[in-house]
Amino acid sequence: MHYPYFPFFLSKQDRDTFMASSPYGGFTVNKAGAAILEWSNGSRSMGEIVKKLQSRYVAESASIAAKTEQFIHDLAKKGYVLIKEKPMRWFDAPPPQTIFWEITSQCNLQCLHCVVSAGQSTEPDLSTARCFELLDEWAALGVEEITFSGGEPLLREDFFDLAAAAAKNNLSISLATNGTLVTREVAKKLKALNVDVQISLDGSTAEIYGRVRGRKEAFNDVVQGIRNTLAAGVNLTIGTVVTKNNIDDIPEILKFTERSGVPYFRLIPFVPSGRGKHNRDLELDPLQIQTVSRELVEQRDRWSFTILPLEFELTFSPPSGEQADLSRPSECGGATNYCTVTPSGEVLPCHYFEGVVADSLRNRSFRDIWRNSRFLNYFRSIEIGDIQGYCHGCDWLSECRGGCKAANFSRGDLFQSNCHCWVVKENHQ
Repeated sequence: MHYPYFPFFLSKQDRDTFMASSPYGGFTVNKAGAAILEWSNGSRSMGEIVKKLQSRYVAESASIAAKTEQFIHDLAKKGYVLIKEKPMRWFDAPPPQTIFWEITSQCNLQCLHCVVSAGQSTEPDLSTARCFELLDEWAALGVEEITFSGGEPLLREDFFDLAAAAAKNNLSISLATNGTLVTREVAKKLKALNVDVQISLDGSTAEIYGRVRGRKEAFNDVVQGIRNTLAAGVNLTIGTVVTKNNIDDIPEILKFTERSGVPYFRLIPFVPSGRGKHNRDLELDPLQIQTVSRELVEQRDRWSFTILPLEFELTFSPPSGEQADLSRPSECGGATNYCTVTPSGEVLPCHYFEGVVADSLRNRSFRDIWRNSRFLNYFRSIEIGDIQGYCHGCDWLSECRGGCKAANFSRGDLFQSNCHCWVVKENHQ
């Protein structure tokens, strides 16, 4: 039995036409098509949808069933509809450990890979008062950590007020920043609040950095921001989004990390979402990712800093031999251990899922959304057995559980084998 789910937006254009929109584009449907999409909520089976359609329209039963199933399967092939063999479940989920909070969509750079297409803000950020309320609520629920990001979070004039409120609520604080605004004074304030910082560095030279971040003249500001952060004694990670623009520069970025005395380095996969979907040509082939990942793993003992865990590095060791329990959640951590709150207040499993119908903290409590959001609960309902293709029978499936879902979602292929994994044979074609 199949249970379809249409997680995107549907709006009425005129009396007989509706527009469906998604991260992959839009399409129009008639009244019957709109009804099918509205009823495709992850809880109703294909058969139940057909029965509802039959009760509304007088037509031959077999004809309606065949046309409905064809309509849904055609949309599923394009990523517009998700189909599982079990209905979604509703969970009484414990609070997330970490909230990744995009407090603004404003940014002083124009990064090619930016998932939130940050730049000039197109709508108001959550108010300071509302942010204070959320911090109080999160602390009361048992959330442990807040990671402030954006956009560029330091562009919010009230950033340090929010960080101080988080500290007052005994929440651990992290900051993901491009580093251009980290002056000595800012670094001292971050240290006083015990904030862990990640600064993005996607090139060892201004030329390479500018190719990715849009402003090569900002490179010196970033380097100075790194120096200021370290001088203040702040715990610092350098984060590098690896793309075709900088893959050959990774060795030099590592040398810079060593020379500077930065304690941690993180390699971040490029997912073509947000502004990144207009720059898909930057994405690396999985075998290229495998090569650079293997080199980093082999070099771990060579550097004084820590290279943080890499996606799919478990495949460099033999599989455990454990048989995968296909009924286990295929959880990546999103909607369970952590979630993202967008600048507009929407709550998502992670920021790569912007574009789905989500619930906003502008008018609802976090507790209500965390428990009752359809998309969050659908995401929690995804099981290992839902993963198709090579992954379904992979020897590492019990350990990786299909890996990060973001890259596949960006392709409209959520349930297929992970498109970033170098073990998947389909990715070698």
